[in-house]
Amino acid sequence: MEIKSYAKINLGLDVIRKREDNYHELKMIMQTISLYDIIKIDVFENEHFNEEDNAFNLTQKSKIKIMCDNPFVPCDNTNIVFKAAKVFLEYTKKERDIKIEIEKNIPIGAGLAGGSSNAAAIFEGLNNLLNTNLSKDELAKISLSVGADVPFCIMKGCFICEGIGDILTPLKNDLKLNILLVKPSFSVSTPTVYKNLKLSENSTHADIDKIIKNIKENNVSDLCKNLKNTLEDVTLKMHPEIVNIKNELIHLGADASLMSGSGPSVFAIFTNEDKIKNAYKIMKSKYDETFLTTNLNNV
Repeated sequence: MEIKSYAKINLGLDVIRKREDNYHELKMIMQTISLYDIIKIDVFENEHFNEEDNAFNLTQKSKIKIMCDNPFVPCDNTNIVFKAAKVFLEYTKKERDIKIEIEKNIPIGAGLAGGSSNAAAIFEGLNNLLNTNLSKDELAKISLSVGADVPFCIMKGCFICEGIGDILTPLKNDLKLNILLVKPSFSVSTPTVYKNLKLSENSTHADIDKIIKNIKENNVSDLCKNLKNTLEDVTLKMHPEIVNIKNELIHLGADASLMSGSGPSVFAIFTNEDKIKNAYKIMKSKYDETFLTTNLNNV
């Protein structure tokens, strides 16, 4: 079966504090966007793969073969989809051989939850193919051990995310946002960004409650004024090119521009369709991974 594996952006990201377990307490607005990878999943009875298939052991009696059209994506047991399949089979006590093909469109290491979204697609796909009939809530719960963003990628839409990103509250969003997404040629390590984050009175803090109010009131203008991301305090200093991208998007007519997640991707919201088309042409000529996209709220 084929599944669309959607990217996300953060309309607001506030890091509240560092916890005793070294994780950070967050409050965010996560939003699914229309950019997606395609995940193809096939399941077989055990012992489908031969030794020359280069499949990896999932459980004692199950194997997985991963294929991807992007050479930078590992097709072994380090890929997050391997862990997702393993967690699902162990939880449901199923034994199958699984073939997964990943068609990548979402940039890698970009702050867009591409890997987490791929993992979410595995939970959804195996739930369907193996007729296990787990609810979305149950899938989200068991997927947390795979990655903090995976539960959101299973739920999809617009959510207030708290804790380490695992406490999800749906947020009705009737806005249609025209979004231009730009990812520079380099990637950013999320753990490195959090390691270098030093919260102080000078830290940037998103007013998440204001953003929630703007979304509920369908107020794009005020939403654009309130977009903030605490992690910009770190990543922008490490990579000044992100600042240049943000400024250029504003110069080209964007109503707002913000880094997504830990970066380095930048998204911009445009209310003028001619300006976003023109900006796309200009930014695409400079950055290969430039995308016209929109928010998705009923996925």
